[in-house]
Amino acid sequence: MDKTMLRGKKEVLRISWITALCLMGDSMLYIVLPLHWKEAGLDSLVQVGLLLSVNRLIRLPLNPVVSRIYRHISLRQGMLAAVVLAILTTASYGFIHTFPLWIAARCVWGLAWSFLRLGAYYAILELCGDRNEGRLFGLYNGHYRLGSLVGMLLGGTLAEVLGLRTVAWLLGAAAVCGVPFLLRGLQIDDVQKKSVRQAEASVPLQQRSGSAALLTVLKTNDVPWLLAAALGSAMIYEGMLTSTLSNYAETRQASITVLGFTLGGAFIAGGLQALRWGWGPFLSPFIGGLSDRQSSKARLLTGTMGIAAAMLILFPLPLPTWGWMAAAVALLMTSTCTTTLMDALAGSVSGTLSMHNRRTVMTAYSVTLDLGAALGPAVSFWVVQHAGYSAVYWGAAAMWFGLCCYFFVAKPFAKQ
Repeated sequence: MDKTMLRGKKEVLRISWITALCLMGDSMLYIVLPLHWKEAGLDSLVQVGLLLSVNRLIRLPLNPVVSRIYRHISLRQGMLAAVVLAILTTASYGFIHTFPLWIAARCVWGLAWSFLRLGAYYAILELCGDRNEGRLFGLYNGHYRLGSLVGMLLGGTLAEVLGLRTVAWLLGAAAVCGVPFLLRGLQIDDVQKKSVRQAEASVPLQQRSGSAALLTVLKTNDVPWLLAAALGSAMIYEGMLTSTLSNYAETRQASITVLGFTLGGAFIAGGLQALRWGWGPFLSPFIGGLSDRQSSKARLLTGTMGIAAAMLILFPLPLPTWGWMAAAVALLMTSTCTTTLMDALAGSVSGTLSMHNRRTVMTAYSVTLDLGAALGPAVSFWVVQHAGYSAVYWGAAAMWFGLCCYFFVAKPFAKQ
């Protein structure tokens, strides 16, 4: 591995660890809030769905704004702003008691996440070389989700003993202790400033506005289908599956006995989600590297989508607990693979464009992911209340299978 690739790996890992520490509080809520919503001062599961969606909805208008801000500040400054906001919001989960205050806290977290994710995307675009974007995106996805591992694991276990509020304060304290050390070592700022200057100089003045740049990239053949796949992926995985898993495990009264102890649905859901993030540092870089070596990233993505559709069909069936857990593990593995493949495909699709337009593609891609992730929880809990969990999972399977079939027949990413 040459020095440039080694430096890129180190920078991406550092950014992913900063993100992981900031993400712990948010991830904890996905396990704890559907079960402890009364302790949080909420009135219904509908409010839970809204709270798990609003941080994504607020990012729809915020992402383009943050993108423009990154033209004038360094990556380190953007990360610092995100860290401060993330720590404040995680700590606030420990004392707020009303729905409006929860809404405000989740909106602030949405702003923090916009700074974190767009900063990471832009850094990877600047650090990646010839066909190694898959590996760098895999490193980032695999390691930043360790924050989800810690947040969900602690949420599924300690919240039963200590309560939601104490767990939130502990996670906020952990971020305060770890992030300053990681921020101090970032070396990407000079590369970023040079890249931004070159990008601005290469684009005609009339094409520098956000709307003009967006219209330009949407004319690129593969971009609309990239955004369609991103929308489906975020709705199914980050929206529907993440937000409903713990509640569904409780509803189906899933339990297992280990060494004489009976473990209930909350523990199983937390363990499954933790397992998902635990294999990330190994599976995500592997899948990313595999996509770099393949002639077509889209072929890998289509196969993964087909497996995911099959698992979604099995998921709500009356299987034995161990059979249901096996289907859940397979489905969560497709989530890890799909996330990395989608990010790598986004980097590859934008690879033939100027740096200015590449950043526009990644901003539009990020907005689309947030839209899907925002719609997922709200739509899922609404469907659950009116038609049950089977309608949620089978509807997701139909959407994923339809998109998979189109990609298999039409081959929209033939050159990727």
